[in-house]
Amino acid sequence: MAAQADLYASARVGVENVDTAGLSDVRVRSFASRFGVRSETDLGNGMTGFGRYEWDVDFCDHANEENCDTAGSAVVDTGASREDIDIRHRYVGIKGDFGSLTLGQTYHTFYNHVVGPLDNPWWASGYAMVNYRGRTDNAVSYAGSTGAITFGVSGYFVWDTEEEMPDQLEAAVSFDVGDLGTVGVAMQTTADDTSHGSAGNDEDILGVTWHGLSFGDVSMGFGYMSQDDDDSLVADFGFGNAYFHFETLSDDSADADPTLLVLGYTQSLGRKTTAWYELVSYDADSGDSDDDATIIRGVLKYDIE
Repeated sequence: MAAQADLYASARVGVENVDTAGLSDVRVRSFASRFGVRSETDLGNGMTGFGRYEWDVDFCDHANEENCDTAGSAVVDTGASREDIDIRHRYVGIKGDFGSLTLGQTYHTFYNHVVGPLDNPWWASGYAMVNYRGRTDNAVSYAGSTGAITFGVSGYFVWDTEEEMPDQLEAAVSFDVGDLGTVGVAMQTTADDTSHGSAGNDEDILGVTWHGLSFGDVSMGFGYMSQDDDDSLVADFGFGNAYFHFETLSDDSADADPTLLVLGYTQSLGRKTTAWYELVSYDADSGDSDDDATIIRGVLKYDIE
């Protein structure tokens, strides 16, 4: 199996200064270091089988969780709730001329069409969105394309007493509009007994992105999400190796408009070695400065393949 599969790892460790909740401290930590295995097999008749397992490996002193987490805003994501080894991806699938069918935990339809295109910061993203939909489990996804159009649908199936099938549904379509980039539209719905999104209710979530725009050396992307009375805006700009990311959320239930600003830079140091730096500013708009955060990170990444 090892001879036929692609084994890989990525060590990502850096220095972080966090200023929040009246505390300012510097520490060294892992930023989702991971290892995994993936493989594909030609099944004949234009069909390919594929699969992947990837684990998140972080370090911290679980005997003293203050070394793993910091009081204050939720934007200080340090992994205190994670085990030392956690699963990032686990899926199998089949692909061919018909598209692809994927089962398991990975990025699915809603993320792929309206979140992922603007998820450019290495670490700080999604804290002022209606619904940051990352890797999710218990899903069956179909993805296909025709000409300049790509599309997909995902169904989530979780054991519960409501006997809903599916428990949640995602559907999306993206259009390549040439020099004007790509427009993506997606909807996410859930069973009536499930709360999700910033509104915390069972209302559907609509997401729209427009990305791949460029003017000279500047690339741009914009996103909008809506759920009930909540909505959020995202703007993302790139210039060479530098990037600027902005999010703002209108949270009706909390009567707050949190904002997130990220200024970052990615530096290639040579084969398999990359450094990245981010300055993060998060304003929770809660009236309590302890909920805000300013973070500076410098991380070294080495890929092992």
